[in-house]
Amino acid sequence: MHDLVHDLATLIGAKFYFRTEKFGKETKIDNKTRHLSFNNISDPMTDNFEIFDRAKHLRTFLTFNFTPFHNEMAACIILLNLKCLRVLSFQKFRDLNALPDSIGELIHLSYLDLSSTTIKTLPESLCNLHNLQTLKLYHCYQLIKLPNGMQKLVNLRYLDIRKTRKLEDMPREMSKLNNLQYLSCFVVGKHKEKGIKELRTLTNLHGSLSISKLENVSNNIEASQAKIMESDILGLNPFSNTKIFLVFNILQLTTTLLGELHQPL
Repeated sequence: MHDLVHDLATLIGAKFYFRTEKFGKETKIDNKTRHLSFNNISDPMTDNFEIFDRAKHLRTFLTFNFTPFHNEMAACIILLNLKCLRVLSFQKFRDLNALPDSIGELIHLSYLDLSSTTIKTLPESLCNLHNLQTLKLYHCYQLIKLPNGMQKLVNLRYLDIRKTRKLEDMPREMSKLNNLQYLSCFVVGKHKEKGIKELRTLTNLHGSLSISKLENVSNNIEASQAKIMESDILGLNPFSNTKIFLVFNILQLTTTLLGELHQPL
């Protein structure tokens, strides 16, 4: 029965779903294809304009067990031609150190994966993607800054910034992303709109959460506004839905808080 169901699904969906080892000008993709996944891209990308014309109605452009790819023009060519995308993966595009402003034109995009790229900053136009629900930036080891207007991504559910160790701080007003369900890490900034109190409304978080750069917490009032101190013992999980709660530079935070508590009246 399972094989029959599989064969029927394959027959019905054959024109809409396409899986290939290498995506290139010889790929026999149908005009009705909406979902594409692949392992590799033939190079150079400039030879593939014909197939992009046939694939212009794609909803999914997804890498799968992708071979690390080097082509600095790839992102521009893909974004120029595929305007209907809902799912887009540039994972392991090694030469992708900047995302074109045209990313903001993919107004239907709900899933974006930039993991393991050399990207350093993200364009502000990214914040026009009001349907975006998942943003993966795992191991973007050169990333130093997120867009200032990220609070506009009101439908964002999942933000993965693990191993982005050069990230300086979070964007301002992260507290407005109250639909966020997964946040891998919160990097405390020095400015009050980038401070730890921005965690106070993120009550839907699940999974694990780490907090770094706690040396930027200036006083116990700021920490209490973030609900960090609601636990009986500092360091226990104040976010009821998260399974793991990690705090870095906890000694610095403890010293700051104790200093505040022992100030003379």
